[in-house]
Amino acid sequence: MRIKKIFFNLFCLLAIMSVFSLAAFSAEGERIIQTYGQAEVTAQPDLAKISLAIETRSSSAREAVNENAALTNTVLDALLDFGLSEEEVKTSAYRLNSYREWQKDTADEEQYKIYYQAYNEILIETTQLEAVGTLIDLAVKAGANNINYINFELQESHQLVLQALKMATRQAREKADAIAEGAGKFIIELRSIKEEQASYAPIYIQESMLARGLDISSAPTPISPEAVIIRASVVAEFSF
Repeated sequence: MRIKKIFFNLFCLLAIMSVFSLAAFSAEGERIIQTYGQAEVTAQPDLAKISLAIETRSSSAREAVNENAALTNTVLDALLDFGLSEEEVKTSAYRLNSYREWQKDTADEEQYKIYYQAYNEILIETTQLEAVGTLIDLAVKAGANNINYINFELQESHQLVLQALKMATRQAREKADAIAEGAGKFIIELRSIKEEQASYAPIYIQESMLARGLDISSAPTPISPEAVIIRASVVAEFSF
């Protein structure tokens, strides 16, 4: 009976030791390769967003407002006559500010005069990308004296973002396979993966190009957008 008990205790001890050995082996055998995958997809933009503005100034608030309203209506009429719809052309921001401008009188004494500045922004959204330069010229000739920005964007970017993510994921796996092969090993499974980036940035026209649109004496403003770049990146971990 005592012998059986000794064998039983010995068996339990060996079982416990084997469990600890297995746990230690698993912990030490958990070998990870971490890779970074990135990809870029290019596409031609199909939407233009233009921000124009009319600024007027006067020593009378009413005069500044009235002049601004007249010019704004002239610009809107010019854009609508071109063929844009009311859905594509909208007023966005309006404000009236007052400020002091220091002046010298005949006695060389400094004084100030109060002026009023009216500001009205017009936003254009159009798919007629080839007409962007013409629209700017029309607006400037009609009275717009500020071109805030021109963005060239994608109407539907979702599928292109997904495509870039797939390409980045494949690159992460290819890198892991190459590393494992170089070490004489092979990938067992994907342990984790995390999206780092998946987005695109619209194309912004530089200020130097916009400034030319304010010169109505120059030739028509040429504006040709570049391709939009969609970027995606992932971080993945593989066991080997």
